[in-house]
Amino acid sequence: MKHAHAIPVVIAICALAASTLVVATPSATASGQSAEQPSGGADSAADPAAGLFWQTCGECHDGTRIVSTRRTKPEWEQIIHKMIEEGATGTPKDFETIFGYLLRHHGKVYINTATADEIATIVGLSAKDADAIVAARKATGSFADLEAVKKVPDIDVKRLEEHKDAVAF
Repeated sequence: MKHAHAIPVVIAICALAASTLVVATPSATASGQSAEQPSGGADSAADPAAGLFWQTCGECHDGTRIVSTRRTKPEWEQIIHKMIEEGATGTPKDFETIFGYLLRHHGKVYINTATADEIATIVGLSAKDADAIVAARKATGSFADLEAVKKVPDIDVKRLEEHKDAVAF
């Protein structure tokens, strides 16, 4: 019992040290974004929704881990609903904005079953190009690979190539 009075002092020192580490760790930049953002391309960094994503999701998670795998629209919906159930804070508009950001920059689309809207959003093509892809798919059947999609007349092949990692078959 001689050292019983030392226990509260040790606990207080540990708490002080831990709080100092948390405050001293640079968790956010001046813009409110996580210091460890993955390279999602210039489009991702320039997206106004990026800051909201990093701020909201970065409260509890490593943002890099969250976006390390591309996901489909239903998969991102499921993850966001789960996070809300787990206590993620934000308004419905915030979560809608984050959802859009995730689709645009970290989404995946199965080109042989996706709607034109999904193709336009996730691949970044115009509505006209996405409609042309869906029309070609309906007319000739499923696409075997990206090279087959590139043969659709009058689409922005450069944009498609830039976002090829978002396209699945």
